[in-house]
Amino acid sequence: MTDAPSRENTAVLLMGYGSPNGADDLPDYLTEVLHGQIPSSEMVDEYVRRYNKIGGSPQNRILGSLRGKLEKRLANDWPGAKVYLGVKHGRPALRDVIPDASRAGFRRLVAVPLSPYASTWISEPYQQGVAEGVRVSPHSMDVDVRLDWHLDPHWIRYWSRAIRHDLEKHPDPQGAVLLSAHSLPQRMRDRGDPYPEILHETSDAIAKDAKLDRWSFTFQSAGNTTEAWLGPDITEVMLEWKSRGAERQSVASFGFVFEHLEVLYDLDVVIREFAEEHGIEYRRVPMPNDSDDVVEALASRILRPPR
Repeated sequence: MTDAPSRENTAVLLMGYGSPNGADDLPDYLTEVLHGQIPSSEMVDEYVRRYNKIGGSPQNRILGSLRGKLEKRLANDWPGAKVYLGVKHGRPALRDVIPDASRAGFRRLVAVPLSPYASTWISEPYQQGVAEGVRVSPHSMDVDVRLDWHLDPHWIRYWSRAIRHDLEKHPDPQGAVLLSAHSLPQRMRDRGDPYPEILHETSDAIAKDAKLDRWSFTFQSAGNTTEAWLGPDITEVMLEWKSRGAERQSVASFGFVFEHLEVLYDLDVVIREFAEEHGIEYRRVPMPNDSDDVVEALASRILRPPR
């Protein structure tokens, strides 16, 4: 049994990105994402179109299910463990959840983001949300933010098994697997963000465990801006593999934990259409979502003693 953190007055905080619950939420949600800047009506209309295209995002439902499963799993080692859920954008907001935990009598939170990657780009907004929540809490709160679970064996195992299952169902010695993650502006890399290196460590570990021969690491979902974003972009890699005879290509979007707009729209709509236009058979490996492997990876990070 793994030693749990000190349990007295301690709860767990699961931190997600957040998603609108419907079209009516989009203006306020986009304003939060844009750091207070009011989105144009054209931007709101475009995101309404995207969300309608995928039938709405399942993100909030998945987060709620994951919270419940994690709480049940932690009870094996930490009887009575309480798991809170807070998000960066939308509701329940981190700035509200932390004061709620304080009012409930907790003085310490073990917080884990729902991204395995300890990137400044990913972690800073969580840290800011935590700081804001602590500042407005009625009592002093100690929040132990635990990043970096990108090489957790449960996380690697999920992707390895899911990819192998896909390849066994659709055998093709000339096919290729694309391991995909969200791009970010080149300026973040220039400032020393370790995000690309962390992603390459993870993709290498997945490919090794899955015994992949024909695979590539790719970036997806680059922003529509004039500045440079990290590459190679997934479309470039798909065309490269097509030129090498890979007419069937599977995409494993390991940069994310669960389905949301960047998976269901950016990949399953935009990239699928791109693939069809270029004679490529597109498949996507299922996302982990609230799977047991994700629950175990989170539990391992939470129950591990502080360094």
